Amino acid sequence: MIVRILGDDQYVLDSKYLDELNELDNCMVQHIDDNQAVEFNRCLHELIRIIKEKGTPLDPTEIRPSDLIVPSSDITLKEARELFSGEGIIPG
Repeated sequence: MIVRILGDDQYVLDSKYLDELNELDNCMVQHIDDNQAVEFNRCLHELIRIIKEKGTPLDPTEIRPSDLIVPSSDITLKEARELFSGEGIIPG
């Protein structure tokens, strides 16, 4: 699958990591609901770390549709609340 990190690059990531990303996505949604910025950021940074460590960056000249779009690591809780309206970034 193709994952874009906003403000960064696109990565090819094996779908075997989808469950792990989904757990972190659920974690972020819960912390948004609870207004817990520190915990939200911890989950987001872990999600980005997994994508960067386990994924392979696409050549910047190659543009492909993304299966998942992940916010940048500097997103605020207010911005995240608007982006994550309901179920998070991973549909399901």
